[in-house]
Amino acid sequence: MQNNLTQEQIENIQIDYGLVYLNYGETDQKKLGPTRGGAEFSATKNIRDIAYDGTLGKTKGMQVIDEINAVLKVSILDTSLATIASMMPQADYDSVNGIITNTTGGLIGNTKYFTNVTMFGKTTGGEYKKITLYNAMNESDFVLKAAAKSEGEVGLEIHAHWDPLDQSDLYSIEDVTSISDDTTKPTVTTTPLDVATGVSTTANLTALFSEDVRSSDITTDNFILIKASDGSIVAGSIVYNSSTKTATFDSTSNLTDASAYIWTIARVRDNAGNVMNPVVVNFTTA
Repeated sequence: MQNNLTQEQIENIQIDYGLVYLNYGETDQKKLGPTRGGAEFSATKNIRDIAYDGTLGKTKGMQVIDEINAVLKVSILDTSLATIASMMPQADYDSVNGIITNTTGGLIGNTKYFTNVTMFGKTTGGEYKKITLYNAMNESDFVLKAAAKSEGEVGLEIHAHWDPLDQSDLYSIEDVTSISDDTTKPTVTTTPLDVATGVSTTANLTALFSEDVRSSDITTDNFILIKASDGSIVAGSIVYNSSTKTATFDSTSNLTDASAYIWTIARVRDNAGNVMNPVVVNFTTA
């Protein structure tokens, strides 16, 4: 029996508690804490088996994922009103008078959702597992117990939520070398520029970023060229040059003369994990 471990396996053992941030990488980034008992992330799914006559049981190719959910459980000791209110979608917070009151119910507003809630767990190799929940909101009931010789502790159950206007990621798990204080999002300058006319039908499209971005994000899923007249997606390839911080899109065939196109760029992150604001470029060919 082989009992030896590889160096990679050893370096990926998680050994430390989770650090949790609200809106990590945003201008209002805030560390959530102090916490007690670390943090627990779970990604769950509902699988439905397609039943048919003669089946012998669970069958490959006959299963459907109906639902995906992501939850982060953590207990905090910070009982400041601002922190408590941010974790209560059923509450209104008057910061001037320092008071939390209940809402009247109804549809939960977008301001109650965090852009992200992010957890970091340190490994023996000195790097971190970074787990991010998007459009995150606490859905646990607020309970604060006061007891002798014990600290007040608030248990949170933070759920990720799909955005009906942008069917992007629910959560992400990645390896990062450090926890950065960089909160500046990358910006991009495109060629052609927005509302440009007379663009050559054989020219490549380029996106120059303000800083180095992750090459794994330079994909045709994040750089989409659409022909405006029929909404069709233009096939092509995209490459990234890290030395010039430039992504170049090369369409498989020439663009159509005197036609309108829409180029969308989104979900590109810098090395600190900050996500760019989506960009839409409208242009017309010569």
